[in-house]
Amino acid sequence: NAQVAEYFGEAPSNAKACDETSDKNFCTTFHAADTAYWKNVAFWNTPIEQCLDGRTDVKCVPYAKWVQAWTEIKG
Repeated sequence: NAQVAEYFGEAPSNAKACDETSDKNFCTTFHAADTAYWKNVAFWNTPIEQCLDGRTDVKCVPYAKWVQAWTEIKG
């Protein structure tokens, strides 16, 4: 996990990997144990019509519409 995290430049998924990184500051640099930092991270989800951010006054764009728009753009 340490090697994969370093290769991709991201925090490892296993905290024990921090002891195995070649750069001993790696996990600090990538906020591996910084709970406050991770509370502000929003992970990508497949778009759906029901907005994932809790809005109920609008309809969000479902994934099929994203694909359709991308296909039209690419031609």
